[in-house]
Amino acid sequence: MKYYVYESNLSGDEWHTKDKCRSDIRTILTQRGYESIGIPVSDSGNSKENDSVRSIAHKVKGTGKNFKSWMDYLKKVRRNDIVVIQYPPYQKTLLANILVFLKMKGAFAVGIVQDLGSYRDNDEGKLIKHWSTVEDAHALSFFNQLIVNNVQMRKILLAAEFNDKKLINIRMFDYLTDEEPEKKPEERFFKDAPIVIAAEMQNKLNEKGYYIYSSKADPGVKFNIYGPDVDEGDINNLTYDYKGAFLPEIIPSVIEGSFGLVWEGNSLETCDGNWGEYLRINNPNKVSMYIAAGIPVIIWSGAALSDFITKYGLGIAVESIYDIKDAVENISDDDYRQMIENIKPFTKAVKSGTFFTKAIERAELRL
Repeated sequence: MKYYVYESNLSGDEWHTKDKCRSDIRTILTQRGYESIGIPVSDSGNSKENDSVRSIAHKVKGTGKNFKSWMDYLKKVRRNDIVVIQYPPYQKTLLANILVFLKMKGAFAVGIVQDLGSYRDNDEGKLIKHWSTVEDAHALSFFNQLIVNNVQMRKILLAAEFNDKKLINIRMFDYLTDEEPEKKPEERFFKDAPIVIAAEMQNKLNEKGYYIYSSKADPGVKFNIYGPDVDEGDINNLTYDYKGAFLPEIIPSVIEGSFGLVWEGNSLETCDGNWGEYLRINNPNKVSMYIAAGIPVIIWSGAALSDFITKYGLGIAVESIYDIKDAVENISDDDYRQMIENIKPFTKAVKSGTFFTKAIERAELRL
């Protein structure tokens, strides 16, 4: 049998149902004949309270409950079964112990790395940061196969002495959608049109979308801003039109502009801070969304995906927000139209789940 794990809260509702990347992976696995194992867990193990004695006790208690829940629901797994786990789990568990349990049963565990908390600071307290560091160093090593974001993440794990034969580079995450735009890419995207910003949810705007609200941000270009929770009253120096919020499955079919911007952190000169620096090793789902839409990408030159974007002619890389104006002006109309053409096969690929399908097929062949 082939299984994949998803977590639900104690009332049966799935955690983080708005996380499209994880949801798309589950959809593809279901299409490939995997059976779901829904595990009800408590959010107390992931509490964002401070590291007081009371808070730590609360987190430890929640983690213990989650561990028991995982163990109970994974008892159905048998020898030679495959279990796919998206890493890290939403709620804290004792994942290394769980993976050892699966190994003792003779099952195969395939991990899909969504986040490496040890390589990114966070606001959840020192305990959560330490937990992420321990899990990244130990739990990951117990997977039989590990699907990683990109070449840079793979290099990091190789440097940490992970087995090369266990690591599979997905290259880019997919973005499943059946929605078809009313207009062709040539009718929606123009080199001289505004730059598209797909804004973050409110709880991430201060870090990931800092440049939108900075009083110093005036790169000399126009923007089309999409997304929920955008406070137009606090947008100071950007010349922009706010286009509204759309469901994740819908937005690729409605955005219009010239390039989709991928920029995170609390600086205009470079991507830094908790989220900005993390672009050096992760695959933002925003890139996949832009590719699904068919619009060329502007990405920070230090991002892990910048080489992928420029290698295949899917957009351009810049060092600073202030470089955008000149970078776009230096692109000819013919070069821009070629980018539109270059993206089309990648659009088809991410919308149909090609990248993850190839990665999981490779993992299955290695088991």
